[in-house]
Amino acid sequence: MDSISLKYTDTTDKANGIAGMAITLIACQGEHLLAEIRFDEPDGHNMHMAHDFGLPGNPRMSAKSLWSQSVKDLRAMASMVLGNIECRKAITAGFEPGFNAERIVRDLVRSEGQKMCSLDKDEADTLFDSCHHYVRRLFAHPDLLDVARRFSAHISDRRILTKNETVEFLAALGLR
Repeated sequence: MDSISLKYTDTTDKANGIAGMAITLIACQGEHLLAEIRFDEPDGHNMHMAHDFGLPGNPRMSAKSLWSQSVKDLRAMASMVLGNIECRKAITAGFEPGFNAERIVRDLVRSEGQKMCSLDKDEADTLFDSCHHYVRRLFAHPDLLDVARRFSAHISDRRILTKNETVEFLAALGLR
């Protein structure tokens, strides 16, 4: 997978990307999936998710319930990756993730969709398109740019944020 175009350019870009993931997760009402944010972890390991995120559920649950949970987890993952990209584009003048960014994320959703919930290509593409449309609309909202900038700076200053600190800070900025 060509991930060069998605790499962070510096620590500010990294904070913007992490802010985008957290904002997207909260906006999608997925705060229960977040455990904490750790800025100083290696790239790709900054969002610590709740212990049951992405894991198969209780074996006593119905197959339909397990599948539905897997689709919800995939939707959250795809939205966070897209939120990372869209926030960086919104905050950083001239930031362009590269012409392959959409294809890379779409391919990731297809691959993980097949592994996690046996989605075929068309089903995975529909899920990707839905997430992409929502996240693009979210970061096109004029009031969100200030929220994203302030939260990005807060992440850089604090370095570690719990789920509750994240939710409270974003709520204080008007995200809810």
